[in-house]
Amino acid sequence: MKKDILDILDIKKNDIISITGSAGKTSLMFYLAKRLRDKGKVLVTTSTKIKVPKNDEYDFLYTSKKDYKRPINNKLVVIGKLIKDKNKLKSIDKDILLEKIKDFDFTLIEADGSRNLPLKYWKDYEPVIYKETSKAIGIFPIKVLGKKPNNDFIYNYEDYIRNIGKDIISKEIILKLIKSKPGIFKGFEGKKIIYINQVESNEEKEKAYDLAKYLKDNLDEVMVFYGSILKEEYYEN
Repeated sequence: MKKDILDILDIKKNDIISITGSAGKTSLMFYLAKRLRDKGKVLVTTSTKIKVPKNDEYDFLYTSKKDYKRPINNKLVVIGKLIKDKNKLKSIDKDILLEKIKDFDFTLIEADGSRNLPLKYWKDYEPVIYKETSKAIGIFPIKVLGKKPNNDFIYNYEDYIRNIGKDIISKEIILKLIKSKPGIFKGFEGKKIIYINQVESNEEKEKAYDLAKYLKDNLDEVMVFYGSILKEEYYEN
């Protein structure tokens, strides 16, 4: 059934949402941030690293503690430490972040990296999901289904092959990835959500529907939905 993504995710004020996985984390984070700005003050940040966003993606960007100003109305604010010569932001100290979060109605945290590759296997230190997170969204792109594993599109390919194998990527493989250690949610005990992304064609909708049903049947206490950020269409079985 087609739904609004904010209704699917049931985002409430003071939610802290961490986003992990591959193929669309940053796009989803800023899409949600812009939607939520109509409802309150929004903080966007990272617990690892993200690219410095474009000027039209935020209202204010703060890269140092001394420059920060508390928003007085509905604004989209990005906070991070600038990595010189790399056009990237890294996480600020967690204690400082938790203080800043109090100034906002909604917080979105990119908690994972994949070097823009569509699939990954997590290293021991990934993802970085703070325990204060209320919801964690793990992303998989539908376009990897049916592909043979390859170093060209899998981040941390060696560990992927060692732990998952060389079989064609199927719904069973996606389930195995979700259940792997450290895994897409790495010890997180709050609300877990799987988002199947890049679902644009009718064929991909059929595949995503089938994958979503399979994952829901085989995962406890995990919500699954699918859709396209590009087309702004989202579905829940």
